[in-house]
Amino acid sequence: MTEFFNTGLSQQEFLIQYWQKKPLLIRQAFADFESPVSPDDLAGLACEPEIESRLIEEKGSDGAWQVTHGPLSEDIFDRLPASHWTMLVQDVDKHLPELQSLLDPFRFIPDWRRDDLMISYAPEFGTVGPHTDGYDVFLLQAMGSRRWQISDQPVYDASLIDGLDLQIMAEFTADQAWDLQPGDMLYLPPYFAHHGVALNDCMTFSFGFRAPSRVDMLDAVINTMMEQGLGKSRYSDPDLIVTQHGSEIDSNAVVRLKQMLHHAIDEAEPFLATALGKFVTDTKSSLVDLATETFSEQASITELNSQFEQGYELARNPYYRFAWTANEMNGQLFMGGETYMVDEHGIANLAMLTEKSTLTLLDWQTLKQDTQSATLLCQLITDGGWLWLPETD
Repeated sequence: MTEFFNTGLSQQEFLIQYWQKKPLLIRQAFADFESPVSPDDLAGLACEPEIESRLIEEKGSDGAWQVTHGPLSEDIFDRLPASHWTMLVQDVDKHLPELQSLLDPFRFIPDWRRDDLMISYAPEFGTVGPHTDGYDVFLLQAMGSRRWQISDQPVYDASLIDGLDLQIMAEFTADQAWDLQPGDMLYLPPYFAHHGVALNDCMTFSFGFRAPSRVDMLDAVINTMMEQGLGKSRYSDPDLIVTQHGSEIDSNAVVRLKQMLHHAIDEAEPFLATALGKFVTDTKSSLVDLATETFSEQASITELNSQFEQGYELARNPYYRFAWTANEMNGQLFMGGETYMVDEHGIANLAMLTEKSTLTLLDWQTLKQDTQSATLLCQLITDGGWLWLPETD
């Protein structure tokens, strides 16, 4: 079994013992790590208008814990003090696809669970304050040193400081503390309180794995039911008894409502995978413009044949999320919150169309053996999911 970094645990053992259960410190998870991104590179990204970024100043000119949303400017950087601030940039794995290889050690966790690679830079004493997150995160120290203080138990209802654009805990007591050096990594399950403070100029890579809330998933299921024309049965009460108070919603009515909702979920069961697939691949609002600027004219199988034979390769659009599901009869590919259907012959190619980073002539020779898969790739290219790379020598 594949080892989970250098912990002596297999990937499955990590999932059983730690995933969503307790924190884990991994010394030299990425041995001799050198950040492929410099602080100047990160600042450059933060200045781009289409890239989501934030600047957090613990002692800002407008008050404590001042938050400035990007795009940032040179003037902002010029006025910053020597300490006590943090710059954060979201979705760096998508803006810099060359960083995608850093995600490879986490592929044993479903890709559709992954949110993004966020990178932060902070000078000495830079911090975003003690807080909790509702998702799993791996915190890789990429440059410099950072001291992490964490709680031993999850905190589900933390008291927050009022009046801030940040969710900073009003009270925080650390149970453990570690200083992380480049290559060290800390895993934190959801809701474990943590407080990271830069000991010097440092960068931290945060690999976040999101989990939809119950409300999010109920909304997704309802939308799918409406699309499928389901859920039209109405509330019924054939067991109604004479009421003493005409305005009262009694306990029997609540029981009927609960049963009604259970029946609705049962009715939607054949489409739950569809609801989940569309939800988890929906494009983040901050990335929509970048994702959709690559739409092209309708591609054809003949054109694909010609392009591949000339040496061109396809790259998966990093701004789109992909997923797939299948049963004995058919399969579904999800991209950008949309659904693409295939029959049983196309199921074998769904992993290739959603998980590979590039498609070569050899891949195309496999895909075009099934006309449906070849046609699906044409549609995905037209919709911007796959992009032609420049010809290689």
